[in-house]
Amino acid sequence: MGKVKQAIQEVEETILALVEQELSLSQIKATIGYVKDLDLCNKNNPYFFDTKLVETCYNKAIWERDNGEEYWG
Repeated sequence: MGKVKQAIQEVEETILALVEQELSLSQIKATIGYVKDLDLCNKNNPYFFDTKLVETCYNKAIWERDNGEEYWG
């Protein structure tokens, strides 16, 4: 698996886990920002700080949760 694809998959999996904990998009963004401020995040994965990607992953995770199946769009 390519490094970019793997990094994006890491973001997707993290967002999915946070959605399963019933966090809202604003809470997820705050959590990521908090982790960034503390320098505890994976500095090798800048995709965590791409707000469009985070929003896309969030919407995908919500769709999958609500529909009970994987999103293919």
